[in-house]
Amino acid sequence: MRHLSHISTATTLRNLVLTVALLIGSLLPAATLRAQNLPGVQNERLSYDIIYQLGFLWKRAATATLQLTVRPNSYHSVLTARTLPFADNIFRVRDTLVADMHRNRALTPIYYAKLADEDNTYRKDEVHYLYNGTATTGQIRLYRPKRNVIEDYTLTEPGFVYDMLSVFYVIRAFDFRAMHMNQLYKTKIFSGKCLEYLHIEYLGQEILKQNKKEYNTFKVRLHFYNSAGKKTSDNISAWIGTDSRRIPLKVEGKLALGSMKAVYTSD
Repeated sequence: MRHLSHISTATTLRNLVLTVALLIGSLLPAATLRAQNLPGVQNERLSYDIIYQLGFLWKRAATATLQLTVRPNSYHSVLTARTLPFADNIFRVRDTLVADMHRNRALTPIYYAKLADEDNTYRKDEVHYLYNGTATTGQIRLYRPKRNVIEDYTLTEPGFVYDMLSVFYVIRAFDFRAMHMNQLYKTKIFSGKCLEYLHIEYLGQEILKQNKKEYNTFKVRLHFYNSAGKKTSDNISAWIGTDSRRIPLKVEGKLALGSMKAVYTSD
């Protein structure tokens, strides 16, 4: 039954944020984002069920919430995920992502933290962002209490660089109606002590049937690569509502065993 260990930050939060999900260096052209009233960037608290699939069995194994608070000069976002009681007995997860972003059209990050409490092992990653001309510097600190170490790294890259939470809002603010099928946006994120390359592919509009309702959605697929161009994880598919709220309605991805989906339940 150890297969549920895949519902962890490496899987649950990656797949979730990238549309819950959900998920950037050579960001979209500035003209595609408005300085104010960005779609998908407003005060909100969204709830999700995380459902694990193995063979023909689908099992609700965790829940998640995504909250955004609009502040005078910044946006503050918190994503939390936790396993249900039955899954706690197999592999307990209590994970949190935190992101602060500037209130500008590029949603440039200020601070990011990932706090992972998984199977009685605690880890924390932090990134403080600095900007110098056309480059982004990430001052990274990794806390590893189990090994009793704190690791510090500094990465500087041209253009804007994001993280697993701030990039989520960049995706939601895309001008999807001006995009064409299979159009790619290429960007970068800080992931642990490394830089990861994210290609976001637009797959057009699709009607999503979910929870006895039908939703008009924009569909995207996310591809992850390292600096050598090698894929670092399976592709993730995401469905985002077409109205101004741009609610992430569903995300699906494969795991080492089976697959996972995160499904929007309510505000």
